[in-house]
Amino acid sequence: MMYPVSLSNAFSAEYNDSAVSFGNGVVKRQKGLSLFGFIILAAIVGFVMFTAFRCVPAWTEYFSLKKVLQATANEFSVDATPNAIRSSYERRNAIEDLPVRGTDLEISKDNGRINLSVSYARKVHIAGNTSLLFDFEASAAGNK
Repeated sequence: MMYPVSLSNAFSAEYNDSAVSFGNGVVKRQKGLSLFGFIILAAIVGFVMFTAFRCVPAWTEYFSLKKVLQATANEFSVDATPNAIRSSYERRNAIEDLPVRGTDLEISKDNGRINLSVSYARKVHIAGNTSLLFDFEASAAGNK
């Protein structure tokens, strides 16, 4: 709630309930972050950013894997053999250097399309004995 206060210079000021009134003037309480609070906040934000930066390569690797799976699935028709699909994936994987090998691919054929899928785990070391484990599942369906 706002209250008008007359000051000695004949102008009025408004203040909120957190202000303390002394005689003619208004003295407001200090607001803001103390040095200790700032240090704690900076440490928390720093740790979150450090963790996020450590996790970014795992996610970019996952999206690259999805792109390679889609390109491989689009290359072949339903008549293709699993060995041909795996060797094509291995050629693309040699460029991207992904953790999944051609032997890890699950190949299925549905409704005239090739479906490729794979699941893998990626462990991201954070600090000391702390790490994060990501379980990824990527799949792609061909359009031929």
